[in-house]
Amino acid sequence: MKETKEKEIEKDGAEEEQFTADLHAAEQEAKKHYEKLLRVMADFENYKKRTSKEIAERTKYANEDLLKVLLPALDGLGRVLDHVTPESSDEAKNIGEGVNLVMKDLFAALSKFDLREVEALHQPFNPEEHEAVSTVMSDEVDPDTVISVHRKGYRLGDRLLRPAMVTVSKKE
Repeated sequence: MKETKEKEIEKDGAEEEQFTADLHAAEQEAKKHYEKLLRVMADFENYKKRTSKEIAERTKYANEDLLKVLLPALDGLGRVLDHVTPESSDEAKNIGEGVNLVMKDLFAALSKFDLREVEALHQPFNPEEHEAVSTVMSDEVDPDTVISVHRKGYRLGDRLLRPAMVTVSKKE
């Protein structure tokens, strides 16, 4: 009977060791899966942030192509105003006033989409925003100063849609 109890105790001890080993292995496996889960969750959070940022970027610049197509029409309206002078007929002046109002309304509407003119006239020449089409020798203004604008430049948010075409001063 003593032998049987010893065998039982031995058997119980072996079973306990096996259970302990199995438990330890299961804990290690669970820890490995938990760490993997944490990495997957972190990857998913990064994916959500990146996707959200991309969607916001696309939404912000969704109208870029449309605005690029409208800019020449806006330029055309501006050229109409350039031809209205104090010597123009009353009819031409009235048309000019109407065109001016249309331009203001159109630009106000486009400004709601974050369209802005590039500052150019009397500004230092900036090759990132200005395209120099000519230079003029002048001692009246600082060198590399924009002295005339041939075509306005525009930005959509922080993105340059079109550089301003300008004439730049050079020192004599």
